[in-house]
Amino acid sequence: MTLSGYNATFPSAPPPPYTPHSQWQNQVESRDEPAPSLESERPDLSRLELKLVVTETAANPYECGCVLEDRFLLLGHPVHGIQLLDMQRPGRPPQTIIWIRARKMTVIESSRVVLVLAGRSKQIRCYSLDALLRLVYAVLGLAWAGRRETDYDLPSLDAWRQVAAQAGKAPDVEPKAQPPGCENLRGKTVVVAGIAKNYYVCDNVVLQNYCYKLPESKDALNMHTYHTTAYVFAAVLHRDKIVLWQRKRDCEMLHAFFRLKVFWIPTEPRTISFADDRITLRHILAVFSTEATAISLRDSKVQTVPIQAKLEELYQSTWMRERYEHQLSNPRPPNSPVPTLFPRIGGGLPALPSSLTSSSIHWTSLVQLPFYPECLPATSLTTQYSIPPSYDTVVTTTPFEAPDPVALPSAAAPQLFFATLGRQSFIIDLTGALFTTQVYHWSDEPDHIEFVKVRNDWCAVGFGRDVVDIIHITTAQKQRLMNGIPVRFLSRWQTILFWTCTAKEKAHVYMLQTDL
Repeated sequence: MTLSGYNATFPSAPPPPYTPHSQWQNQVESRDEPAPSLESERPDLSRLELKLVVTETAANPYECGCVLEDRFLLLGHPVHGIQLLDMQRPGRPPQTIIWIRARKMTVIESSRVVLVLAGRSKQIRCYSLDALLRLVYAVLGLAWAGRRETDYDLPSLDAWRQVAAQAGKAPDVEPKAQPPGCENLRGKTVVVAGIAKNYYVCDNVVLQNYCYKLPESKDALNMHTYHTTAYVFAAVLHRDKIVLWQRKRDCEMLHAFFRLKVFWIPTEPRTISFADDRITLRHILAVFSTEATAISLRDSKVQTVPIQAKLEELYQSTWMRERYEHQLSNPRPPNSPVPTLFPRIGGGLPALPSSLTSSSIHWTSLVQLPFYPECLPATSLTTQYSIPPSYDTVVTTTPFEAPDPVALPSAAAPQLFFATLGRQSFIIDLTGALFTTQVYHWSDEPDHIEFVKVRNDWCAVGFGRDVVDIIHITTAQKQRLMNGIPVRFLSRWQTILFWTCTAKEKAHVYMLQTDL
């Protein structure tokens, strides 16, 4: 069930008045570019809903978020700690449930844990999901018997402590699983004022103590998780290394995370992510401003992803066209003392100079595509990823028609990636080969990119410093959802994206939901 399955209604955005480029009426309607000439090529965004979740008076923005039980939204605030918002009770202000600064939260339901990058030491903490849920139900005054997953209960504190004692060790054999047991709490949960911070207590049990820290994970910058059918992996980024943690994927028994491998890196990367071959987890992708690398999990070998000549040509031509169009949209008088990038011919349209310094290329991110882009126009496919049309197609066409090639079947193609260089994105493989000549252009360099499916189409949603863009993968059309205010991506839950923006000392949390 998704959040749309509840009867709770949130105000449909209109986005705030400080985002003049966007107008919403229960669905995305604003367009950053003219509508396409063909109705069939227009991306169908009627199933996208942008809603305002909460507005709080706060000078500091939220830093992260996660969703529990498709209902409870946890928000990490730098001052107030981890705050709780009941999605079935819109209009109520968030309540602090754990007084600690959280910078990233990841829910792993299949293992009944929540990973949190938190605290002054920026250490990775592993919380019991059921303990957090027990705390949530107690704070909201809800009956614990009415929880969604009644098969799981609060584990015994002794069992949790035994598992916590095994965390971080790299034994010859995997740490022994621990039966969760059950902690039967019947008393009322109350807030206790501690020496340093407050905490909730129920029957002398501090629910937030169902937590252990991953050893030697201090000063972590980021973390990413990956699930297989048997294991959960967590890559923790530090300034000079990437530490890979692993635990068994099991919701019936308690297991500890243990350190699997350490990859030393020369400097802090901009982003990291996982990559597989559709069957097995293969690489950790580390993107620096000067290069993108794929680190093999099996032998730690590093493969640099090259920028091929064709991609560089597309990048430079797109950059040149962008500068030219910018000059067209910002005309200056011929006698203006401010120099222009492109000289004007006879005081009319600007002309391209005979010599123009090309833009330097730098990497922004490299993420694996969650789909195979067979929907792209056949004429945009490169020869490496296209094959001639079928025999039946050829023989049934007239001599005056030239049937288009078709995309290489996904079973015969390697894994594809969304490579972002500056404000442009391309679809490539790990050898740097282009899948398509389609160029996806962002309003600003995206700090984070998510992919959403809209009916049979896919869109990429990019979060820049002060803009949120959505780009249709098939047509490369861009639409601006929010502009002119600081934004920050918070979390993804199934088909829902959460982000926050701040303006006039108020923090707004939005959700973009895809109705599949």
